[in-house]
Amino acid sequence: MYKFKVITYKLLLNILLRLPDFFYSFLFAIAFPIYKALHTERAYGRVVKHLEAARKYLETQAQGLNGAQEINCAGPLQNVTARDVFKGIYWNALDSYRGLARFKSVERRIVFENEDIIKNAVAECAKIGMPVAGISIHQGSFELMHRALCRYSEHVHLITDSVGDTAFRDVLAELRSDPHLTEYHPEETGKLIRELFRTKGILAMVYDQGKNTKGNTVELFGRQTALYLRLIQKINQMGAGIVTFRTWTEMRGSPSRDSKYPEGSIIIRFETFYPPKYDETVASKATSQARESALVKDIARETERWIAEHPDQWSWNYHQNFVV
Repeated sequence: MYKFKVITYKLLLNILLRLPDFFYSFLFAIAFPIYKALHTERAYGRVVKHLEAARKYLETQAQGLNGAQEINCAGPLQNVTARDVFKGIYWNALDSYRGLARFKSVERRIVFENEDIIKNAVAECAKIGMPVAGISIHQGSFELMHRALCRYSEHVHLITDSVGDTAFRDVLAELRSDPHLTEYHPEETGKLIRELFRTKGILAMVYDQGKNTKGNTVELFGRQTALYLRLIQKINQMGAGIVTFRTWTEMRGSPSRDSKYPEGSIIIRFETFYPPKYDETVASKATSQARESALVKDIARETERWIAEHPDQWSWNYHQNFVV
């Protein structure tokens, strides 16, 4: 039964990934209204509620600061709709899996920005015999991020949550596979840490969704949520550097379209390097044990900015995104 399932999943995946884009455009036009009607009180309803709450928060912040705020309340978040969000998830998922299957049509569209950040981080940490973590969120064609890190190290360690049955998970693992990539499940965290520090490689991880694990409570757009940064805190304290990066796709009609890129470009942008033992380098670190670390707070602010700049590219529909 297992082998039959694996063969079936592979066959279906290969057929689906090779269907033309006009088929997927037609499918979305037909399926989305049905999905919306069936999920008004669930996923679709959550997105509508989360977007409205985020808009109100930014408006309140702007009024309190007389418009002088870091995140512009008149930006893309003001114009994005729930339909934009689901359209982004839909097309980014297709690009992700086509990219993992090494479709040249996807690989040619990838644009890398600020590569010096990750290259310099790897070189700097190598001097002291330490690894680097490359971390991001479920935004854009996020599955491509893990593969992208293989450009910068021969030893990339990816931690993933379990999805679907065993046969489906194995098919996905094979699709994600790369000679430089090793995949781990959450229960293998101890093994992952040992191998990461042994190889001086790169840990690849998304930190805004998690199962069966405890996150760090932070605020995004004035609401409590969890970012899963405990592993990142631990290895940073052990001497690893941290690099944040993100991706988004230039989609026609997107409220967050960046006009300097051609239609369909997939941008992978490296953002910030947090050096080893980052909290110890922050002069304003509080002595209270109740205070979240400076690393977590700074990454949370960075995450909020990413979402505000490309709101249609983030998974607002995830049911554990916000506590209140």
